[in-house]
Amino acid sequence: NVRKQKQAGYFFVTATIPLGDFTSQQMRILGDLATVFADGTIRITAEQDLVFRWVPADAVPELYRQLAAAGMGMPDAGTIADVTSCPGAESCKLAVTQSRGLGKFFSDHLRGHPELVAAAPDLQIKISGCPNGCGRHHIAGLGFQGSVRKVAGRAIPQYFVMVGGGPEGDGVRFGRLAAKIPARRMTVALERLIALYTQERNAGESATAFFMRVDVARVKSVLSDLEQLTLATAEAEDFVDLAETAEFKPEIQEGECSA
Repeated sequence: NVRKQKQAGYFFVTATIPLGDFTSQQMRILGDLATVFADGTIRITAEQDLVFRWVPADAVPELYRQLAAAGMGMPDAGTIADVTSCPGAESCKLAVTQSRGLGKFFSDHLRGHPELVAAAPDLQIKISGCPNGCGRHHIAGLGFQGSVRKVAGRAIPQYFVMVGGGPEGDGVRFGRLAAKIPARRMTVALERLIALYTQERNAGESATAFFMRVDVARVKSVLSDLEQLTLATAEAEDFVDLAETAEFKPEIQEGECSA
């Protein structure tokens, strides 16, 4: 979470903030830390983290201790464990699924399995609860777009799995659709994608570059069985969205985020 600035003796420090959530008390602490250890300002990143700039080298250890004491000392900023999500159905009237629920599902799973993070640290996961793409899922190494399917007339939350998006030269590449998988199977899909990379990458190839290069048909072959779901094979939890307790019943309304 610590990187050198081009100015000698100074660093910029990233505080990992899962899904961008922090309390009012933590906000007050952040303000004090920015005044004491940095230049008095904090930048917010596109990954929903916070950045302190102009931190003197000898101040970095104490800044970390203060952040950790306030519950903000988590590592892995900018890695696959640093999942980004739009607000999703929690507050958006356009969203279909609880994208923040999937974000926490992924983040908890990855932090509980550090070997997965170590295998593909550069890969970015971005999630949107609908096609509008506020979570920028379409330009991520692994992107997930919320959707719905019907099984015997009952709704099941699912995600379009997209691979290979991201910056490329002076432009950006959109991800390619590889599968449509029920929400509760997402961690299995993630593990298979990371395994595919580790088994079939070229020497020195990053996970981001691999998913830009790999034939999408190969990715589909790895995930295709996870797409299959019938009333006979579905489990009770398949009908409940992540971070919810009641049966999934999507309602798309007029309005925008948090309206």
